[in-house]
Amino acid sequence: MVVAMTGSDVAKTLDSELLPPSAELRQAVAVLYGRDPSFQRVEAEAGPLTVRSWAAGFPSLVRIIMGQQLSSRAAQAIFQRLQAELELTPGAIAAAPDTTLKQVGLSRAKIATCQRLSAAILLGQLNLETLVALPDAAAVEHLTQIKGIGVWTAEVYLLFCLKRLSSFPASDLAVQVGYQRLKALAHRPTRKELMAATDLLHPYRGAAAHLLWHYYRHLASPKAADSSGKCRTP
Repeated sequence: MVVAMTGSDVAKTLDSELLPPSAELRQAVAVLYGRDPSFQRVEAEAGPLTVRSWAAGFPSLVRIIMGQQLSSRAAQAIFQRLQAELELTPGAIAAAPDTTLKQVGLSRAKIATCQRLSAAILLGQLNLETLVALPDAAAVEHLTQIKGIGVWTAEVYLLFCLKRLSSFPASDLAVQVGYQRLKALAHRPTRKELMAATDLLHPYRGAAAHLLWHYYRHLASPKAADSSGKCRTP
């Protein structure tokens, strides 16, 4: 039986996930402010920084997959229904009928991605625990071997779950819109443009991403995001 989630339930869950930054992130933000003082406007205009931080592992990766091409509210609603319906393990996802996964709101493409991810883990082709010891590029490559897991998904996992502040999901719509608003740009930067513009912030661009998501949540136009269909996990 699929549990109905109200918009209020979803909003409360999303709000409860927002936490003050860790000491490490706060230090990275201080370095970033020194390298690009314009980022100080984020907290001046949007209030003290709050961030999302999820535990490493299969459930969190599934949650990020839910966020592909969806707003944070839509993704959270689907994820909460999935949690209520199934135990979030590779075995449970692999054994679940497609009809069950469709009923909670997963698209055909995301069902296939979650099934491929589950199968790879069960067969030993993918080990999420080994990502901790891998450099960013190798970790992204390890995750993106699964069809349906792209660079955005891998980079968000590294940042949110492995706390890699060097990981910068530059293709994320909210990050791009936040940067456009912060810098008063005429157009939203592409991934390539954003990577080039923030090169001096490496290896703390993950802190920039957290700041830009915060800025987007509080100040950037939601209409721009809702009409684009791009990835966003602010």
